[in-house]
Amino acid sequence: MNLTIILIMIAVLIVLPIIFARMSGKNPMEMFFGSRVNDTSFAGEKPENEKQKAPKGREKNSTKNDIMVLISRLLTYARRNRFYTIVPGTLTIGERTAGLAAIVVTRGCVLGVNCYGFGGSIEGKSGSSDWVQTLNGERKSFPSPTVKNEEQRKILLDVLADAGCSEVDAQVVGVFTEPKVRFTKVAGKGCYTMDTFRDFLASDTCMRTKDLDPSDIGKKLEAYVKRA
Repeated sequence: MNLTIILIMIAVLIVLPIIFARMSGKNPMEMFFGSRVNDTSFAGEKPENEKQKAPKGREKNSTKNDIMVLISRLLTYARRNRFYTIVPGTLTIGERTAGLAAIVVTRGCVLGVNCYGFGGSIEGKSGSSDWVQTLNGERKSFPSPTVKNEEQRKILLDVLADAGCSEVDAQVVGVFTEPKVRFTKVAGKGCYTMDTFRDFLASDTCMRTKDLDPSDIGKKLEAYVKRA
């Protein structure tokens, strides 16, 4: 083929796309390779204007199922250790009532358990009249669990004394049952998440260090249980 003809054909192949590009407003490279040339999604990444942040899951409060999980764990714990359980642990003496979710009579003490369904993040300290919950950016105060725990502990001690078990010690703790709840500024003892409560049960020596009869004490406490 004549060299002049070859050079003309090459020039046409170079010039024609430029002319069409100017007429259509497209990049000359797009005439050959299509619109993917400048599309970063071709390499597995979306263009900047199409990127979206992954939706953040909304925080929530506890459900009845979360509470049932806690009660189930307590019953299993008590059965394995041959402790006595009262569920729910609603004890009444005179005009006062301790509305506990559960009572576990161990060989070292009587443990009362309060359940709290607040999710999100929790701030508070022992002795404060109010704690603060932050849920999806909204802050809300609620009565201090440690204050409530102590009030119900006093009722539980009075019940034990009235039942002829004044030598028996009592503890009342609060468990936040929402699995993802966070303690951001919580000072003092007596309140736990589901995970830290499990650790508490495993490590607290008062559960096993004495020689109490859980069945005998539990049956005496049953006489003060307020049935619905």
